[in-house]
Amino acid sequence: MKIRIYLTANNEGIPFNYTHQLCGIFHQWIGPNDLHNMMSLYSLGWLNKAKAKDGKLWFDEGTHWDIGIFNDSIAEQLVRGLLLKEFYFYGMQIRKVARLEPPEFDNGRHRFLANSPVVLRRIEDDQSRTFLLYSDGYESNHALTRLLRHKLDKAGKKDLSDKVYVRFDDTFRNPKTKLIDIKGIKNKGSVCPVIAEGPPEALEFLWTVGAGEMTGVGFGSLDHTATIRNGR
Repeated sequence: MKIRIYLTANNEGIPFNYTHQLCGIFHQWIGPNDLHNMMSLYSLGWLNKAKAKDGKLWFDEGTHWDIGIFNDSIAEQLVRGLLLKEFYFYGMQIRKVARLEPPEFDNGRHRFLANSPVVLRRIEDDQSRTFLLYSDGYESNHALTRLLRHKLDKAGKKDLSDKVYVRFDDTFRNPKTKLIDIKGIKNKGSVCPVIAEGPPEALEFLWTVGAGEMTGVGFGSLDHTATIRNGR
């Protein structure tokens, strides 16, 4: 399931490195859980349409926040917490919550826009990690595919994992890299669409859980033009 939370404008400036705070709100909503110790079969997006002023972010026209969760019971916990618990984020208020309908995946191929930077890492011989970017070509594409297949296996969908492939869109004219600080740890990701091929169920899974690593802390969320059901 994937939901979109519509938020009003903020009346306090939001720091650029706000994503870990949204992650904290998400975990408050779902209550006690073991998600921190598990592979992230969920994705948390970024807030859209920000304007920077005096070193802070402002959303003068409001914004929205996308959350995708593969596990139905955890998705239900999220909705209950969202409806029952207090929400405070720099003066924003929840204006509406709607469920996102998945795109049409029947042709077995889909191009996803990156709602947040896609993070990939290579483990070196000394166990350190090197960030992989869209410009790393085959290696980054292989990592994208390997991670999705691993998540499908963890989700009990082994029958789909060897049938799906993911790559960065190498025809995109304006790919970027972005350095993001989360509690003093710097992470580098690619702002570039990804193209996936495979069974419709696998593509919907990717749309829900996100691409690459660290989707549970705000990276790799995938966007699209969606049909939205009426919601709160």
